[in-house]
Amino acid sequence: MISRRSFAKLAVRSGIAAATAPLWKSAVCAKAFAQLPISYKALVVITLEGGNDGNNVLIPLDASTYAQYSALRSAVALPQSACHVLNSAAGSPSYGLHPSLVNVAALYNAGSAAVIANVGPIARPATKSQILQNPDLIPPALMSHPAGVNQWESATMEALPTTGWGGRIADLIASQSGSLPPVFDAAGESIFTVGRSVQAISVNVGGGPASPQSAGLQQAMLEIAQNDALSENQIIARAAALRIQALNDQALISQAQSSAAPLRTTFPTSGFGQAMQAIASIINGRDAIGATRQIFYAQQGIYDTHQNQMGTHASYLSELDGGLGALMSALQEMGLSDQVLVCTHSDFNRTFIANTAAGTDHAWGNHQLVLGGGIRGGRIIGSFPDLDLGGSMDFNGYGIWIPTISACQMAAGMGNWMGLSASQLGQVFPDLANFPNGAIAL
Repeated sequence: MISRRSFAKLAVRSGIAAATAPLWKSAVCAKAFAQLPISYKALVVITLEGGNDGNNVLIPLDASTYAQYSALRSAVALPQSACHVLNSAAGSPSYGLHPSLVNVAALYNAGSAAVIANVGPIARPATKSQILQNPDLIPPALMSHPAGVNQWESATMEALPTTGWGGRIADLIASQSGSLPPVFDAAGESIFTVGRSVQAISVNVGGGPASPQSAGLQQAMLEIAQNDALSENQIIARAAALRIQALNDQALISQAQSSAAPLRTTFPTSGFGQAMQAIASIINGRDAIGATRQIFYAQQGIYDTHQNQMGTHASYLSELDGGLGALMSALQEMGLSDQVLVCTHSDFNRTFIANTAAGTDHAWGNHQLVLGGGIRGGRIIGSFPDLDLGGSMDFNGYGIWIPTISACQMAAGMGNWMGLSASQLGQVFPDLANFPNGAIAL
């Protein structure tokens, strides 16, 4: 079977551009696709940049706890009547979602979404006293934006990791991704998509094909790169080879996006809405690529709400909800609602106590959303923190919750859903061995 690398080399020698010779039309690739399993699964991971205030995403609505919430949050407390009430089992505490999360609440109540409570980077299960006695249990550079993002996207405690958990999964599923790598980045550079061997493909966000250049310009760029690839200067030759690979990959994405019937779902015109549309269009063209496993990454918002949080947070969550609602509608249109799993990340939570500027500051354990994938939704996974300032779950008296679920356990749950074996989960998530409960069950 000809490999993608072999095809790239062939393209350099023969001058055949992927833009003018669709890969999936060849007999060789048709045979390869016929050998692939018929099931399809994809993971969509969305980072809410800046540290989303999960305390105002999932709100306790039972009378006593809400009174505690309202008194402690003061200027940033949401009205109880404005929250979307979540279905709960008889006798269970009542919770609601932020007023902006209309689509997410509807999906939750329909059993197609869940909330993972109080999750964050942590080395192993630990109590407050253990953490205070052993500072090594605290993530390096805790409450730093870059470190927080890296720790979430690598599912480790490292502030400067070299790979991300999406990339490490991609290393293991590359044989199931057809004629392209299995991981796609719709947000620019991210450690999440970096594997040990697989490199992510950058996705053009704009509602159209992933490669906006005309076929003639793309062919000219390819020919220039092919000439550079013959250079005796190894740096120039290597850079040219990467350009050739990128051009061929982008051409294949464009062809895949235009190969299937156009989606009827209308996506928001926001940048995030367009990112969701680009991802949906690649999923829609998965048969052209020959992929049965794919991973997508996107970013949304600027949630660093140190001041005047209420309006800013509502606006960003509304943008998130609109994009997620459209994506889930498109997946339903494609008949893939149970085959694509969507989850959120964020740098960290915000302090439960508001600051003097009607905002909140950097914290730790947070609440994350999981949608689709045929999961057992309509539930809160994990434990909602006790809202006791200075109590056993509060790191320093400002409502900085010590996570009771590790980001590693959450990510491993996604890996398990993708079909990784126990040994593969151990490879991708080395810290998982520190947690007796293992990966979360979706």
